[in-house]
Amino acid sequence: MQPELIGGRYRVEDVIGRGGMGTVWSARDETLHRVVAVKQVGRLPGESVTDSARALREARSSAGLNHPHVVTVFDVVEEAGHLWLVMELVPGRSLSQIIKQDGPLDPAVVADLGAQVADGLAALHAEGTVHRDVKPGNVLVRHDGVAKISDFGIARTAGDATLTHAGSMTGTPTYFSPSLARGGSPAPEDDVWALGATLYAAVEGRPPYAQQPNPIAVLHEIVSTPPAPPVRAGILAQALDGMLDRDPGSRWPMDEAAHVLRRLADQHRGDATLHQTREQTGAAPQPSRQRAEEEPQRPAPVAIAPTPPSGPRRGHDRSRRRAWPLVLAALLVVGLVAGAWLVARQLGDGDAGAGAADPSTSPSAPTESPSESTSEPPSESPSESPSASEAAAGGAAAKEQLVRDYYASAPGGTDEAWSMLGPSLQAQGRARYDAFWSSIRSVDVQQVSASEDSDDVRVRLVYTRTDGTTSTEDKVEGLVEDGQGGYLLDTDRAG
Repeated sequence: MQPELIGGRYRVEDVIGRGGMGTVWSARDETLHRVVAVKQVGRLPGESVTDSARALREARSSAGLNHPHVVTVFDVVEEAGHLWLVMELVPGRSLSQIIKQDGPLDPAVVADLGAQVADGLAALHAEGTVHRDVKPGNVLVRHDGVAKISDFGIARTAGDATLTHAGSMTGTPTYFSPSLARGGSPAPEDDVWALGATLYAAVEGRPPYAQQPNPIAVLHEIVSTPPAPPVRAGILAQALDGMLDRDPGSRWPMDEAAHVLRRLADQHRGDATLHQTREQTGAAPQPSRQRAEEEPQRPAPVAIAPTPPSGPRRGHDRSRRRAWPLVLAALLVVGLVAGAWLVARQLGDGDAGAGAADPSTSPSAPTESPSESTSEPPSESPSESPSASEAAAGGAAAKEQLVRDYYASAPGGTDEAWSMLGPSLQAQGRARYDAFWSSIRSVDVQQVSASEDSDDVRVRLVYTRTDGTTSTEDKVEGLVEDGQGGYLLDTDRAG
C-alpha cells in the first residue's frame, strides 16, 4: 500500500494508471503547490540492490533533461524502503489507450506523434541514455496533441519486459528488437526499432508481433521472422521499413527517423488539429535533410555516382551574386555603343569621298549608316540586356546557385544559411534548425535542376553526418523572391 506522504512533501491522492510496472498515483506537491505523478520503481521480485541503485542513478540523470517531448522527472526520493519517481503529470491518454479506444490511427497523425517522440528519444540518446522500453503504453498524448515519452531508462532496468535474475519475465517482449531478443545489450538502435514497432501498432491497430502466453515464443518469432508488411501504413510504409530494419548497422538513427516523420506529417497535414499540434509543440520539418522515399532495397538512401558542385561557397555574399549579371549587361551595352560609334565614324569618312564624286548619293549614305549603327543596335541592346540580366539573376542559373550555396553553408548551423531561408521555413524555429545541422558535417549537391518559369528546384543531396555515415535524398526546394532581385528557400519537400 502506498504511503500518504512521500519525501515529506508529496501527498498521494488518486490512482491514475496501472501497468506491469505497478501503479501510478497523482500527488500534491505541498512545497510548490502543483500536481505531480508518483510511481514506485526498483526492487521488484528477483532484483538486487544493484538494480535499484542503477534505477536511482538513471532517474537522477534523466531528471536533468528538459525536453518538450520527454516527461520531466522532478525528483527521486526514498520512502519506506522503496524508491519513488516524481514526475510531470501529463493530462491525456497513453497511445496504448488511444489505440484500444479509437482503433487504428490515420498515418499522418501517427507520423506527427512519432516525430515528436523521436525528437525526445534523440535528445535522450545525445545525453547517453537509452530508453529501453519504448512502447505505446509509454507514449503519453496530451489533449492538445502533444506527445511525450515516459519511463525512460527506468522500466527496463526495473525488470519490465525483461528476464529477471530469477528467470521470470514481467511485461511483454513484443517491442524487442531482434538483437535484444537474442540477449544483446540495449543500444540506441533498439529504441529506433521499438519506436517503429510502436508506430506500426498505432497505424495497424496491432503490434508487429502478437503477444503470446509464452514470451519465449515471442522472442523466437522476433529473431527468426520479419514482421508482416503493414497494410494501413500508407505514407508511413517506408519509414517503418527504415526503422524496422533487422540490421542495427543499417537501421535509421533516431534523429533521421525524427526528421523523416516530421516531413511526412508536414506534407500530409489533413486538418487544423495537426497544424495546431505543430504550433503548440514547436515541432517542425528540418529544411535541409530529407530522405528519398523510393529506393530499391530500403527507404534509407543509397549513394549514387557523384557529380559534385565546384567546391564550397561558405562565405559568399548573395548580393554580389545577384549584382554581377547586371554589371556584365551594362558593360555589354557600353561596348555595343562604342563599337557602333567607331563603325559610324569609319563609314562617314568613306562616304565623304563618294559624295564628292557622286553628289546625288551623298545625302543618303551618311545619314543611313549612322542611323543603323548608332540607333538600332543600342535600341536592341538595352531591350535584350535587361532580359538577359533577369534570366541570369532570377532564372534557372541563379536558382540553382542559391541551392548550391545554401547547402555549402548550412552544415553546422550557420547564420548565413539561416538568412537564405524564407519566412515559412524560418517560422519553424532556429533552435530546431541548429539542432539538426549540428549533426551534419557536409552536403554534396550531386544534381540540381531549375527552370525560369517555375520556383521549384529539384536537387539530389548526399549528407555526411558527424559520425561518418552518409545518406542520399531527392528533394524539391520551393523558392520565393526576397524583394531584392534574388530568392530564398521557403518550402522543402520530397522529390
